[in-house]
Amino acid sequence: MPTKTPSPTTTAKARGRSAASSAAKLAAAPGPAASRTRSPGRARSDASRMAILDATLKLLETTPVPQISIESIAREAGVGKATIYRWWNSKAAVVIEAFLHTHLSHTPMPKDISPRDALMRHIHLLVEEYSGWSGRIVSQIMAEGQSDPDVLREFRERFWYGRRAVVREVVEDARRKGEFRNDVETELQMDILYAPIYFRLLMRHLPLDKKFADEHCATIMQMLAPIENQAAAASPKRRKIARAARAA
Repeated sequence: MPTKTPSPTTTAKARGRSAASSAAKLAAAPGPAASRTRSPGRARSDASRMAILDATLKLLETTPVPQISIESIAREAGVGKATIYRWWNSKAAVVIEAFLHTHLSHTPMPKDISPRDALMRHIHLLVEEYSGWSGRIVSQIMAEGQSDPDVLREFRERFWYGRRAVVREVVEDARRKGEFRNDVETELQMDILYAPIYFRLLMRHLPLDKKFADEHCATIMQMLAPIENQAAAASPKRRKIARAARAA
């Protein structure tokens, strides 16, 4: 009997679940009380790891991603290259984790509000974040990834799949609650939400600012709303156009 090949959507969901599971394990790690019982060796190891991430962030403030090397990170952190390779297998892996170290806390997915409102709030935070330092770093990582598949793979596995898994849960919740239409695939809905942001980030033909975030959210939420909601929202506008035509 032939083996069934998983679809791209199934594979993406599996990766997302794996990334989300890893994030959950990190969240469940021992807290401050447990840290007091760590051995001195563990404390020094954690300190070295944070020093490497901090050094990478410092370099990223003034140095383009392609010009950063494991050697420059080690020199800035005051550690040997072997210490870096203890946790990361490449420069790209260090840079991406350093970026995530600050980015995720600045672009959370809000809870205790409707899925639709949570996505709009998240998109506003993402646009604001990508208009500055984080946007410059992400665009450089993605650009380097076009000529180095390993960089793009690290970016997908360390950032993209995990974040997409979180967004997928919210989008599917919006579909269940009737806030989003069900006749368009979830994966495509997520692409529609984020593609204009990444297009402006990479092309820089127009700004990533609050005006764009407001207009993008209003337009996309209308497009993703159930058909009956779109018709209801459009009716007042059609009546206004009809009245103007009659008056003319």
